[in-house]
Amino acid sequence: FASADLPSQKDISARLGISPVFAVDLSSLKDQKSRIAMQVFFYGDDDKDGQRSFSSFMNQFKSGNSWKVTENDEWVSITTRKAGPIHIFANKPLFGEDDPEEKAIDHLEQYLKENDFKPSIYVHRGHSYHVKSTMQRIQPSAKIVVLGSCGGYNNIKEVLGISEDAHIISSKQTGTMNINEPIIQSILQTVIAEKDISWVNLWKDLAARFQSGDAKDKFDDYIPPYKNLGAIFIKAYNHSILSSGNNLP
Repeated sequence: FASADLPSQKDISARLGISPVFAVDLSSLKDQKSRIAMQVFFYGDDDKDGQRSFSSFMNQFKSGNSWKVTENDEWVSITTRKAGPIHIFANKPLFGEDDPEEKAIDHLEQYLKENDFKPSIYVHRGHSYHVKSTMQRIQPSAKIVVLGSCGGYNNIKEVLGISEDAHIISSKQTGTMNINEPIIQSILQTVIAEKDISWVNLWKDLAARFQSGDAKDKFDDYIPPYKNLGAIFIKAYNHSILSSGNNLP
């Protein structure tokens, strides 16, 4: 961790034989058509928490002329109006009998498959008891995974079992909309600017926004990829086992 602050910034990735932990190349997020796709999972709840999160999320894209929003009864598509398009897909947090949001996600995933979208960024928004559903839907194309639920840190092994090089952002304690959205905004702003994502710089900028009180406490519980010791350990362990020719347990 200290190597991130040293002038030489020792290459921990090279030493451990794993993918970079300090940054994500913009090119790695693009598909063969130079598109960057993000899929966001919302879930309906009787406490309306998922519905509030979805409404707040959508408000980010309604001002100005930077985004084009289209929707149907089950999901929304949000696309940049400039070249090098970013495509954001999110199911609506439907609530009722027979899990209508699960059907909405199924239909959205069918659309993604038919149009050859392979999301490189996945975001889970919702209570921790919905994480299992999200985990079943994350694809190996994942490069960045934001687990916005409480205790999302406990799912890093499952994520790396799907995509061994994924960069994971998660909270060890309480996940909250007030932290999740600035993180997502920062990622999108960086990508829109056609820049590689430097987790060190991005996290410093975010920390400046949460300097005191409950907001700081909540933000401090979120672990960025370059400080995610659990993920780094698992990646290094898996690489060591595979390099030795042994099968993973």
